[in-house]
Amino acid sequence: MSSIRAVVVGGTSGIGYAMACRVAASSPPSSTILISGRTKPAALPHANMEFRALDATSMRAIKHYTDTIKSASPKLDLLIMTQGIMTTAGRTETPEGIDAKMALHYYGKQLLVRELLPLLCPSARVIIVYDGWLGSPTKLVWDDLDLKTHFSLAKAADHCTSMTDGMVQYWATAGQSEGERERRRHFVHAYPGGVNSNLLREIVPTYLQAAVKTVGKVVLTSPETCAERLLSGAELCADEGEKEERAWSNIDNKGRLLKNKAVWSDEQIRKVTSHTWGLIDAALALEE
Repeated sequence: MSSIRAVVVGGTSGIGYAMACRVAASSPPSSTILISGRTKPAALPHANMEFRALDATSMRAIKHYTDTIKSASPKLDLLIMTQGIMTTAGRTETPEGIDAKMALHYYGKQLLVRELLPLLCPSARVIIVYDGWLGSPTKLVWDDLDLKTHFSLAKAADHCTSMTDGMVQYWATAGQSEGERERRRHFVHAYPGGVNSNLLREIVPTYLQAAVKTVGKVVLTSPETCAERLLSGAELCADEGEKEERAWSNIDNKGRLLKNKAVWSDEQIRKVTSHTWGLIDAALALEE
């Protein structure tokens, strides 16, 4: 087995950490599994794992991060993005004028793909873990995609979920390498389902956290099981996609292809991409 290079953003805890550990354990020692987030995890259990800090709500921090990776790496085989937050706070803008939740769940992930695209091998896999199940272009407020005036927690979730669907389909065409290739890059939007991670406990009062932890072990999936299902499902869907000439998949919490996802029109994708790059590039242009 040849060595690989993988980047896992949101890989410092929960699902992302479990996915990073699984990839590292199944890869040769000469591989590099770079995990990133705000805080270094207590343990990096495999010698081929590295940590690099990243504030994934900041477009400028992401650009600096990707520039550093591009200067040091000739290739990237796997890009996984699981960064997320559970909060009941209303619209909370970053210094770049983007709601922090939407920056983390959507805009930052798209910037990571755009900037790391030149490194992606012809057979690379890109996995976005958010909600590959419930998104639809019918859920968008098309004249207020960043929800400056229509913000609610539910609507923010709808927009991040739905726009991710559209962008996965966009990358399936725009994100392909040139020339002949045995395997195409494949872009996956994954729904993890209920997972017993720290995210849930972020919105639970301290006095209830012990009970939530106990109940969670019974009714929720462990991060390790979720990681196994999503990684295996993404690869299986990519293989099936090759046969069907499809370079994108939405998968459920068991790793199964969601077959009834809407195919976005060219105009819908154009509107979302135009909005996304306009907002991101405006943030990048701000003075430090």
